[in-house]
Amino acid sequence: MNLHSIHSRTLVRPLLLGLAGLLFSFAVLRPAPAEQVKEYYSYHLSQLHTTLTRFQDAGYRADTTALRREFAACRAEYKHLEFAVEYYYPHAAQRINGAALPETEPGEPGEVIPPTGFQVLEEYVYAAPDSRANRDLIHQEIDNLLYQVRHLRQQAPVLSFSDAEVFDAVRLNLYRLAAKGLSGFDSPAAHASLPEAAVTLQSSRQVLALFAVPPALTTQLERCQAAVAAPRHDFNSFDRAIFFVRYFNPALAALRQAQVAQQIPFLAARRAVRVQAGGYFVADAFDPGFFAPADAAAPTPAVLALGKALFQEPLLSGRGGRSCASCHVPGRAYTDGLRVNSSLLGKESLERNTPTLLNAALQPDQFYDGRVHFLEDQVHAVVSNKAEMGGQLSEAPALLRKKSAYAALFAQAFTTERQPVTERNIRRAVATYVRSLVRLNSRFDHYLRGDTTVLSRQEVLGFNLFMGKAQCGTCHYMPLFNGTVPPLYDKAESEVLGVPATADTLRPTLDADQGKFLLYGVAHQQHAFKTPTVRNAALTAPYMHNGVYHTLEQVLDFYNKGGGIGLGLAVPTQTLAEDRLHLSTAEQQAIIAFIKALNDTQESAY
Repeated sequence: MNLHSIHSRTLVRPLLLGLAGLLFSFAVLRPAPAEQVKEYYSYHLSQLHTTLTRFQDAGYRADTTALRREFAACRAEYKHLEFAVEYYYPHAAQRINGAALPETEPGEPGEVIPPTGFQVLEEYVYAAPDSRANRDLIHQEIDNLLYQVRHLRQQAPVLSFSDAEVFDAVRLNLYRLAAKGLSGFDSPAAHASLPEAAVTLQSSRQVLALFAVPPALTTQLERCQAAVAAPRHDFNSFDRAIFFVRYFNPALAALRQAQVAQQIPFLAARRAVRVQAGGYFVADAFDPGFFAPADAAAPTPAVLALGKALFQEPLLSGRGGRSCASCHVPGRAYTDGLRVNSSLLGKESLERNTPTLLNAALQPDQFYDGRVHFLEDQVHAVVSNKAEMGGQLSEAPALLRKKSAYAALFAQAFTTERQPVTERNIRRAVATYVRSLVRLNSRFDHYLRGDTTVLSRQEVLGFNLFMGKAQCGTCHYMPLFNGTVPPLYDKAESEVLGVPATADTLRPTLDADQGKFLLYGVAHQQHAFKTPTVRNAALTAPYMHNGVYHTLEQVLDFYNKGGGIGLGLAVPTQTLAEDRLHLSTAEQQAIIAFIKALNDTQESAY
């Protein structure tokens, strides 16, 4: 070894050590990914405040085009923040970006909360004609938004992100994008759903990139963003079916794989959509038990066998001779095919149409007016209703003990109880059986899980119309297609449609049923009814709460005309948009074809 070599090595070693020390220092100084997410959040929160202030300054002097440009800039900034605001501050999120409709809290049904936020502001910005009064409303609504943003900025220093929460928040926000964003729910007047979706996907990619996730995830999110931002698409022509199958679902799967690879734990939370699911289109994504009370009976084979037997048992109605299956006929998708069923009280009829029990477990409220939360309470209410079943659950145990088969069925179902034949266990067994009637395995579900051969071109068009031009998806939220609100699916919405009393379109009259208004007397809930599922709807005619329409064609015609107001009825509380949809006959038939693709009466895996 020569002196030159020794000298070079002597110089290189300290240099390498110094470089290693420098890299170590950078690693130590670099914030953890969750801290970087907080910086991202704080930056865009500041930007939102700046853009809203600029918007307000321009409010009185800018022309309509400039106003709409400022509005779009503010909405885009919020879309960068939405994943965190919705996750950590849901009340503020409702005030910032909730629907432009009055609300009531479940615990305070008489307390009406007026609408506020971007969707209210959007109505003013896109209203015509322009006027000083309208500019005053714009100024006032921006004040409301700035109040909420200032509150969030005050809270920002104490807000703490964790890795698991960030992944959870991004995943929920992607569910929100699919169900609400792409349906037009967020942007009913501006129709800016696609550009706003692009911002949401960009934000998701930027946030997750802070965790050095595998390139497969960021690439897939980038492909999603490019798909919604493609200039050849507009809101009505965008192919949501292809988007979900080709881009969105692979992104959700990659997100789950990245979280597992990064060894970031899944939250130990119980939700309607299982936290560890690879997406909400997968077969076992939804957990029916989430909607059950704490003391619900486990769905063991013995409990289900007992529940099924009780479901078909006329003794529950005492002398009425009616069972649950009398009105919820399994062969009719658990409906009865009647406009309304007959009452046990003489010649009267029941007030409302019999709804399907398929997927009834996947909603937080029961009955058309949402008056009870749990299926157990619904069982009690129906059995004890003098017009429906006319029974007394308190008397049912004694009647059931007279049938020897029930002693064994109850004993096998409730093995730890000395006297299992009880009123409580009757409710629990029947409710558990109904909770087993989950059907999320239609041809449409197979399509979204990757088998694109199972739907016709007409059915795919129908889905795209349902989620786009026809605006069905803004109330019948995907993928349950009922009024249970994504992405948490823990709240059921009611709508005022202006349903007529008869199918006579020449001389229509508003149906007299006051709906949810009868519970609490809240004015905006007059004629409000829970939004039912569209799944299996092709099998459950007649339609609407009063069974007024006998065909899906009639239902589509009603919506196409703008509901009750579109028919010329006075419905001041109508929540359904009154504008005509301008759906052609071919488009309406495509939507009906899609609805038929949601038929699914096969036994569930639950």
